[in-house]
Amino acid sequence: MFLKIAGSMIVLLASSFLGYILARDCSRRPQQLRSLQNLLQMFENHITYLSDVLVEAFDRISRSGVETGIFFRTAAELLKDGTAANASEAWEMAVRNCIGLTALNKEDEQILLSFGKMLGSTDLEGQIKNIRLTLGQLAVQEEKAEENRKKNESMYKSLGILGGMALVIILI
Repeated sequence: MFLKIAGSMIVLLASSFLGYILARDCSRRPQQLRSLQNLLQMFENHITYLSDVLVEAFDRISRSGVETGIFFRTAAELLKDGTAANASEAWEMAVRNCIGLTALNKEDEQILLSFGKMLGSTDLEGQIKNIRLTLGQLAVQEEKAEENRKKNESMYKSLGILGGMALVIILI
């Protein structure tokens, strides 16, 4: 009898935990999109007002301590150690290598990759237009992610608990 109760509690806790993990991931994406937009605005300021070289701008922005700063940190490292030939190649490699460490999805990845294609290949005005275009696209993605969060966050939590209860009932 004790084993049934202990097993039921473990199943219920595990499924509830899974539901809360999925809900947390659902809420991380809008936060990361907002922080990425802030980093891109910082990047725009660095290249506009400080006239930083892209490597220096990447390096300074990566020190912000934000989770999505990993893209800038990785791109800066790739450029410094010579692994990447230019900024766009470094950015592409950084996005492809680090996207799995974030809550961002394939659409977000495509936006970041298209942003990187123009890095270092145009003049200052072209860079700024590219940044602003990317900011607009990320803002749209953030709205979608926020709607998705509102719609699914409580569902994942409830589904985890109720699914665990259903499993317990079936197993008993």
